[in-house]
Amino acid sequence: MDSIGQVPGVDPEALEKYEARSEKLLEELKSAVQATARDVGMLRKELTVTVPAEVITAHMQHNYDELMHDAFVPGFRKGRAPRQLVEKRFGADVRESLKTMVVGQSFYAAVDKEKIEPLGDPLFRIAAEGGDKLVDIGQALTTFKLPEDGDFTYVCEVELRPQFELPELKGIPVRNPTVTITDEMAAEELLKRRKIQGRMEPVSGPATESDDQVIADVTLTVDGQEVKTEDNVVLGVRPSRLDGVTLMNLGEALRGAAAGEVRETECTIPDDYERTDLRGKSGTFTFRIHEVKRLVPVELDAFLKDWGFDNEAEALSYMKDQLEAERDRLVQSARRGQVEQYLLEKTQLDLPEGFSARQVDRAVMRKVIDLHQRGIPMSEVEARIDALRTSAQDEVRTELKLAFIMAKIAEDRGIEVTDEEVNAEIARIARSYGQRFDRIRDDLQTRGLLDQLVEELRHGKCVAELLAEADIQDVAAAAPASEPA
Repeated sequence: MDSIGQVPGVDPEALEKYEARSEKLLEELKSAVQATARDVGMLRKELTVTVPAEVITAHMQHNYDELMHDAFVPGFRKGRAPRQLVEKRFGADVRESLKTMVVGQSFYAAVDKEKIEPLGDPLFRIAAEGGDKLVDIGQALTTFKLPEDGDFTYVCEVELRPQFELPELKGIPVRNPTVTITDEMAAEELLKRRKIQGRMEPVSGPATESDDQVIADVTLTVDGQEVKTEDNVVLGVRPSRLDGVTLMNLGEALRGAAAGEVRETECTIPDDYERTDLRGKSGTFTFRIHEVKRLVPVELDAFLKDWGFDNEAEALSYMKDQLEAERDRLVQSARRGQVEQYLLEKTQLDLPEGFSARQVDRAVMRKVIDLHQRGIPMSEVEARIDALRTSAQDEVRTELKLAFIMAKIAEDRGIEVTDEEVNAEIARIARSYGQRFDRIRDDLQTRGLLDQLVEELRHGKCVAELLAEADIQDVAAAAPASEPA
């Protein structure tokens, strides 16, 4: 947030005063703010928030009163400039700073008044070309203006944290499984490593496989008007989501397409789309295809030479030895699955139908981190993302429910993740992909996955605590042949 201490001519110590006024404003608004809430989807509410004019006026005047003592105005000693001149010189900055304070604190006051527990940051409704849209607070503040007189009103949408009770967490029954490493698992590991070293290569023919990449210019049209256009979008030949719109028929639309062709598919704009005026309408996505690419695993001979193997049998034997060395991790994974299943079955937390794009993304990004931690090739990661965003609603429901449960356990037990633990995990992921630490960290940062990595590490620490208190029985039970993708 901007602060009064950033206003030219004001002593930086005014920042402390600003923070004190911010707290004072919050307390005032808890009783003065007017707020109405209505349901707009699964665990989502729309809030209409009104800040009374008298509150804004009082704080503007208070800000000017403080400036009268601290402001430097050419031609006058500190604190001696006429009030009218101070207001003229600093009015825009003071109003801008107060706007930031008013929006932030009125939101907190509104959720307090409505007894709402928000999940993540709100999205604010602003007027835009073509109709209203939802944006984050940074973009909203560039549009909002405090009125010279009268009340200040805005509308935002917020996602809600579900309310539930945790089950008994001590003595969770867990079977200590026996994990058998098979030849098939070794072969899968060899192919996975070849895919990691492989590359996407252009093909002259049409797209035929779900892992193929189609590079195309994409246009969304609604009611005959172009809503959005993006060039050189990379698409998989499978159901996916574009610009927050689920396209179950994308695979059918792109399968068989080649460079130079134009394909289309129909869609329905979801009820959480950023442009509120388009929600529920029918639209058309048009794809102008430039290129088709296909993942080609590194040649087996090249892989063997690069790794120093004399033949494929030696490579398979090595992969099997590596999996044997990771047996403890596989056993821990099996134990973790049992703890998670217990929590899912014993926690009364029913999530309604109809997930928002942000909720789906939360589940998807958590799964992406899990796949990266297991060294899954990027082509398979992208395919799994598309599956989660489109048809795998039961899995999305499971991921969201687990995330809510683990967040509550971590909060109740004070479980946190350190920077050292995050960096150690990034280093391990980098080794599995044969990449540098800084490259993997930058990639996670760019894709907004660092927070999800922290959440996944916290998840693991929660499970570790529960396992330490679990009723573990040494019962021989064959583990699955491989971990689920």
